[in-house]
Amino acid sequence: MKGETYRVFCVGTADTKLDELRFLAGSVRSNIGAFSKNSSSKVEVVIVDVSAGADQKQIDNVADFAFVTREEVLSCYIGSNQEEKPVKLPDDRGEAVGVMSKCLENFLRQAFEDNSLAGAIGLGGSGGTSLISSAFRSLPIGIPKVIVSTVASGQTEPYVGTSDLVLIPSLVDVCGINSVSRVVFSNAGASFAGMVVGRLELFRSSPSDNGKCTVGITMFGVTTPCVNAVQEILTREGYETLVFHATGVGGRAMESLVKEGFIQGVMDITTTEVADHLVGGVMACDSSRFDITIEKGIPLVLSVGALDMVNFGGKDTIPSHFQTRKIHVHNEQVSLIRTTAEENKKFARFIADKLNKSTSKVRVCIPEKGLSALDAPGKPFCDPEATGALINELQGLIQTNDDRQVNIYSHHINDPEFAEALVASFLEICPKTYAQIKPSETTSTKPSTGEHDDGHVRSRLERIPYSPKEFPNAKPETLERTQAILGRLRDQIEKGIPIIGGGAGTGISAKFEEAGGIDLIVIYNSGRFRMAGRGSLAGLLPFADANAVVLEMANEVLPVVKAVPVLAGVCATDPFRRMDYFLKQLESIGFVGVQNFPTVGLFDGNFRQNLEETGMGYGLEVKMISEAHKMGLLTTPYAFNPKEGEEMAKAGADIIVAHMGLTTSGNIGAKTAVSVEESVVRVQAIADAARRFNPDIIVLCHGGPISGPEEAEFVLKRTQGCVHGFYGASSMERLPVEQAITNTVQKYKSISIK
Repeated sequence: MKGETYRVFCVGTADTKLDELRFLAGSVRSNIGAFSKNSSSKVEVVIVDVSAGADQKQIDNVADFAFVTREEVLSCYIGSNQEEKPVKLPDDRGEAVGVMSKCLENFLRQAFEDNSLAGAIGLGGSGGTSLISSAFRSLPIGIPKVIVSTVASGQTEPYVGTSDLVLIPSLVDVCGINSVSRVVFSNAGASFAGMVVGRLELFRSSPSDNGKCTVGITMFGVTTPCVNAVQEILTREGYETLVFHATGVGGRAMESLVKEGFIQGVMDITTTEVADHLVGGVMACDSSRFDITIEKGIPLVLSVGALDMVNFGGKDTIPSHFQTRKIHVHNEQVSLIRTTAEENKKFARFIADKLNKSTSKVRVCIPEKGLSALDAPGKPFCDPEATGALINELQGLIQTNDDRQVNIYSHHINDPEFAEALVASFLEICPKTYAQIKPSETTSTKPSTGEHDDGHVRSRLERIPYSPKEFPNAKPETLERTQAILGRLRDQIEKGIPIIGGGAGTGISAKFEEAGGIDLIVIYNSGRFRMAGRGSLAGLLPFADANAVVLEMANEVLPVVKAVPVLAGVCATDPFRRMDYFLKQLESIGFVGVQNFPTVGLFDGNFRQNLEETGMGYGLEVKMISEAHKMGLLTTPYAFNPKEGEEMAKAGADIIVAHMGLTTSGNIGAKTAVSVEESVVRVQAIADAARRFNPDIIVLCHGGPISGPEEAEFVLKRTQGCVHGFYGASSMERLPVEQAITNTVQKYKSISIK
């Protein structure tokens, strides 16, 4: 980041608060200058006008500061159907604020994607805070974001949500510069400047990733001994832990970080928010609890901590119909009621309905002897019947399989042995290499399922943890779409259904591949030549601009494909394109991902060696896949040998396609190829190499003698459980066309006219 120029935005409604904005911007600028004397990074302070008044007078500039007019902000408006950008804001004040807030969000996102955003600070009353905070919340965690606001000392959850937005009370109304506002704005500017400079210096001087897998853990005061023990063991084993207080907001905060990729594993030990949600307590989750963790497919260990209680405020706030319950006054602000057996059955149904939809690895760990510090012999919430109802219902409702298991332990939740069992379950399903925990060698950590433990330690394979730092250039919607696609594909694999991808050289090929149920479609430049009656290798020769051909073909294919993801074949060795810009162009026109084609992998001998020696080798294709991965695009590269399979896996490939060479069969197919039996060995070797780095990677086979469904089935059934489907190009569109047209014409010619 050294020597680069960054921008911080001072945001507000310039029609009513221009003087205040200028004062705040001045404070920010002077403090950044004072704090960054030894830094080579330049920071520019920019005032941004988000006035939402329908009759506002045009403000074109602000002396001494860079200025973004409200028209420039409005130009970032994008409607749901890509309708024309609005010329003016709606007359309705509420609608106008909503439109302007969305425009500001798009404006800030673009600045972030351009890697120029160093932070954002705003000021306003309730209306201005609502407008600005919605946009600020959309910025990733870690980007400094501050609002000086009149509502900062009240109920701030609607403004802050689960973000790291900082609200600073203005004390007086944001209306002019006076003896009080001057002090508040000056302090706000100084604190914000410190955040900005500190963050820039941190990135300049420190590595961006500590290499640790981060685990989210939920806790309550009554489950603290358990969580402390779990945290201590995980830390010792090399994990980073983030603990969240299960107050409703805590669960949402954890799931927000899961969604953004900061968390790679979850130990949801304290699920008490479900009790408040279903019974009506004040620390409730909502109906989406667990959804994000399940959708992201990250390892989940779930327990039932504090489901024996529902939270209310002071004792006098407990509804009258609960006053006959067992009540425990935790403090003056928090009172608890004991849950009943029937309520616990409802909790079990809520949890089971969620977990039964999961296709990832889940372990439900249940302590038989109590769910919290209050649910123990001699304690106020000890109720074996109610606790037993929860356990029995969970056992009956959760559909178990190899990935989803329910284990019952003869411990209390706060027993050290139960903490060891929780961590052992997590390490069993965690996808990152760390030393295997060795719990106390007693039966205390074994679930009471009767399963035999042979004492063997499972080996763990190295894998890059899922982290937002792994996708630094990704738009949130792109990353979410890719994760959803991969989730669907893994669900298919779980059900034993192969993944089938195919090339489309024409719109009609794509249209009927989709009609046939294909999972992925790729536009290759070779499809243009293939469907023109030439061999696919024409796509590797200098007959046309390969990347330009793909862009042209997109106009034909993308409009006719309704739901299937479409990927672009990218010539990564193209010397006349900035690959980062080209990938953004592909994303913008509707491609969901990329593949490396034309590929130098199809060249061999001296020519291939010369390409590598002159900087036009396979390494450029690996680099392109790495860049696409960082953008959150779906990546499905070809690999021709185990070394290339490993390189592509390390680059972040989602799917490895083991390429066996030019497809044989048909009128213009190759005649020279490895045997189908040899293909089994080669595909297996490529798959094994890729999976040594990423055990969850999807592997498909392609090309050579694998020219039809029978050959694909032969390979899939003879590889050892790690090849999940087939990619077809010639076999998917050229061969069927050759055969169908030939047979149809022959049938016409067989008609007798005498």
